[in-house]
Amino acid sequence: MKLKDLIIPLSLLALLLFVIVNYIYLQHKTRNQFVDLQVLIEQERNLNADWGRLQIEHSTLVNNSRIEAEATKQLDMKVPDSEHILNIKR
Repeated sequence: MKLKDLIIPLSLLALLLFVIVNYIYLQHKTRNQFVDLQVLIEQERNLNADWGRLQIEHSTLVNNSRIEAEATKQLDMKVPDSEHILNIKR
């Protein structure tokens, strides 16, 4: 068999090997990216849960009646009598 007769089969074999190796590499890369995606999705879920808890905590902390109760209890503050309130008009 001459070298001329082997060029096409050897070229096809080399191309087939290249395609197989490239396919295996891309499958591996795809699996790794899928694992990374799952980690990011889990992080997103955790961050959304934290965000919800923080929103509830914020709404609780900025509640006017709670602020007034804390000011009264911790700082011994009270709402001034109406004669001690001065309204300034522009």
